[in-house]
Amino acid sequence: MELRHLHYFIAVAEELHFGRAAQRLNMSQPPLSQQIAQLEKELEVELFKRTKRHTELTPAGKYFLEQAYEILNKIEKTSMDVRKIYQGEKGQLYIGYTGILSKLLLQLIRTYRSRYPKVEVVLQHLSSANQIRSLYENKIKLGFVCPPIESSTLNSRLVGYAPFVVAIPSTHPLARDTSPLSLKELESEPFIMAHRKNEPGYYDTIISICNRAGFSPKVVQEAEGIFTILTLVSTGMGLSLVTNLTLEYGNSGIVFRPILDDNAKMDLSLVWRKNEDSPLVTTFLDVFDEMFKNNSNLNVEFDYQQG
Repeated sequence: MELRHLHYFIAVAEELHFGRAAQRLNMSQPPLSQQIAQLEKELEVELFKRTKRHTELTPAGKYFLEQAYEILNKIEKTSMDVRKIYQGEKGQLYIGYTGILSKLLLQLIRTYRSRYPKVEVVLQHLSSANQIRSLYENKIKLGFVCPPIESSTLNSRLVGYAPFVVAIPSTHPLARDTSPLSLKELESEPFIMAHRKNEPGYYDTIISICNRAGFSPKVVQEAEGIFTILTLVSTGMGLSLVTNLTLEYGNSGIVFRPILDDNAKMDLSLVWRKNEDSPLVTTFLDVFDEMFKNNSNLNVEFDYQQG
């Protein structure tokens, strides 16, 4: 059975007249009658009751007409979906991110979803190291990570940077003031840091910032994830350097103070595989380029106050 047989059958079933159906199909009547007869032979059923004056559907023909409509509608929908997938307008797009999704990145996701509503965006909170691993294993298609990205198989694009601030327990003497402070004031303070194996770029950047200020941070606790770090800070266990993106969410029991160092900042990069052939990645990068071409960084003005 071929698709043309379904079209022939539907024309006859709707017209209930072989002559009118043939005219509608721009063909002569004898070939049409032969095609219907061939279809009935293949199905081993009689689809039409024919007389010289009348043609009507048999019960089997009525059922076959319903199924023929469904088959053609399914084929049409499938064809449309295939084209959308090919053009990057439909499917599932897995995106990893580390730390906190900034308002700017959330706006990027919203803009992309509004433009491609048939694409299901699946966000996965992963450390930078796990994102790189997931990209290698093709478990995610794109990732927002803390550089550096030391891989010859990945493309990367700098999104921008976010300045660091100091997260201080609200009971700490340094929390009495919210003005910018010198990093040298933190020399004897206990630090809570991310695990280096999960966030090597983030970890090394903080160490470098402190070294530049003339000391090595006294790390008393390593934790996984920014929210765990902030929770430990709020308990008074220590303080931590976090990006000012954290201020978008706030945290009870913590005071955030800016730093007197314009170079105390963390870069953020978008990464994807060099051999990636998914049209979804292409459409996402197009939206990304359009949105970020006029944004040189992720810095946003915040009020530094107790959460």
